[in-house]
Amino acid sequence: MPTTRLAIIGAGISGLTLAHKLQDKFNVTLFEKADRPGGRVTSKVIGGVDFDYGAQFFTAKTSAFQSFVDEMQAKGVVGIWNGHFIEFDHTDICSERDWDESYPHYVGTPNMSAIGNWLAEPLTIHYETTITELKKTASGWQLLQDDTELGAYDWVVLTMPPPQVSQLLAAEHTFQTTLSAITMQACFALRVAPKNEQDLGFNAALIRNHDISWISKNSSKPERSEIPSIVVHATNAWADAHLNEDLQYVENHMLTCLADITQIAADNIAYRDVKRWVYANAPKQSGNPFLVDKTDQIAVCGDGLIKGRIESAYISASKLAQYLSA
Repeated sequence: MPTTRLAIIGAGISGLTLAHKLQDKFNVTLFEKADRPGGRVTSKVIGGVDFDYGAQFFTAKTSAFQSFVDEMQAKGVVGIWNGHFIEFDHTDICSERDWDESYPHYVGTPNMSAIGNWLAEPLTIHYETTITELKKTASGWQLLQDDTELGAYDWVVLTMPPPQVSQLLAAEHTFQTTLSAITMQACFALRVAPKNEQDLGFNAALIRNHDISWISKNSSKPERSEIPSIVVHATNAWADAHLNEDLQYVENHMLTCLADITQIAADNIAYRDVKRWVYANAPKQSGNPFLVDKTDQIAVCGDGLIKGRIESAYISASKLAQYLSA
């Protein structure tokens, strides 16, 4: 069994990927503040209705990530969503097409949470554990949750969104310059269960020049419940501007936007709620895909260092794993 102790803070796609790739070389332990793995690649079943309310789908642009996706597909963890896709300019249709296997759009099956659950299966993960302090000691890095010591580790890797990483590091740490330059964007996810089946004319829609940017007929994805469900995302710009608004205001506004495009009336909705994502997306970055301080044995990886995509989370972790394995 490996003896070098590695603590990974965050069990999103980057943290889980890193743990998988290093579990034969390090004694790996993950710490996750939520009660489940996957980070923003997540789902929730409410009253028997499936909602993927974080990442909606993903594609594969690199051969390395495609190989990983192929493995998941072979194990039934992901499937291909052959949806009818429309682009709107405000409320006007400007293009539409059918997604097909010539350029696959993948989703977790039976929901997006399946990806994190599959990756987490063989790993040691402490859930509902928020790391509040890191201390460098003679025996290594000491992790604390408030006043509770959680053990000493030789290496620590932080995989949370950059603002949360920054909060854990000393103000003068060398990583702070890079982290402070990354502006994370917020999002709101509206989850809607109509009272009956809705013919939206599409399975997925990208909306420009509106306060919402995305509508998906979540129940049209493979292996979902047949109960109709819809997920709507606000634009990052609107979410940033209204991040601290009362959620009821956000919900009402997003329902109005949804009706603007789909004509779904509020009295035809059986269930609706809103999830606030404070750190939902990151614009494209031009720096290194990971940060590492070999002297202090601490590192950072995650999609925020590349671009807010599932593939970016995988690539960032993979490149750091390769470095640490050398």
